[in-house]
Amino acid sequence: MRYLYIGILCCLILSSCKQTAEDINSAENPEVSDFVASFREIQLPVQFNNRDLKKLSSDSFFIKSAVIRKFIPDSLFKSEFKASDKIKFFRTGRIKADETKETYLFLVAEQKTRSWAYVICFDENLDYKTGMLLTSNEVADNISEEASLDKRLTIIKTRSRNSKDGKNIYNKSAYVYNTEGLFTLILTESNEPVDQQTVYNPIDTLAAKDPLSGDYKKDKSNFVSIRDGGKPGKLNFFIHIEKPNGNCDGSLRGDITMVKPKTYHFSKADDHCMLEFTFSGKNNLQVRELEACGNHRGVRCSFDGKYKK
Repeated sequence: MRYLYIGILCCLILSSCKQTAEDINSAENPEVSDFVASFREIQLPVQFNNRDLKKLSSDSFFIKSAVIRKFIPDSLFKSEFKASDKIKFFRTGRIKADETKETYLFLVAEQKTRSWAYVICFDENLDYKTGMLLTSNEVADNISEEASLDKRLTIIKTRSRNSKDGKNIYNKSAYVYNTEGLFTLILTESNEPVDQQTVYNPIDTLAAKDPLSGDYKKDKSNFVSIRDGGKPGKLNFFIHIEKPNGNCDGSLRGDITMVKPKTYHFSKADDHCMLEFTFSGKNNLQVRELEACGNHRGVRCSFDGKYKK
């Protein structure tokens, strides 16, 4: 008889768990424990591919938006869609960390042909801590995205494509959950070609009415910007230099003072650097370091050079 009671009790427990998982959408006031339990347990590693997201959706894993938003803030989704959008959510699975006890939930969101996969983290007390978009199908046809949570609880996101010459170009990022309640980037790896970036010019919007004011360039990464000064015989300048392959770079901003017609000097009492700016013709500028400016640039280059307006 005792074994019969035990058997009945086990059946009731299992039935209760099953009911909780199945009835989360109809529960009047579900608890967070019910919400988490409604995600089926899965094993590590967990992997998503942007091209397979639609295959992960099943009506049996559907969960109402109202339930999702009761336990997960809209801020997690705001970059992909609005709270007012008609989104369907599907529970993909959950795993629990053996040592640190946090729970990871995997969720897919859909809007017509668009799909997004997320990982959401709850701490050992089942308090929501953070979440992250893993991948989506909103990428170009020639790009493949994969995201996974491995057995070391590291999230690895990889984006890859084939170049015109058939080379596989990839970008990989790795994240871990930390005690501050965030996913922290711990590794980036890529063989993507480096694009030359436009340098920010901090004096670009200042007045340029003086005949000498303007931008004098070798290229977009090596230039001198001259702007009007606050009084006669004064000009503002910003100089930036950059050698290929990151061998050397430097920049400096300040005021220059006229020492003779079309020749200006930069110097400061607390700085050993001294520069000479010599303007000639309509469009020419030559910069020379009269005293070394190593505090403002690498040791393998200098601000010396000729620039055209």
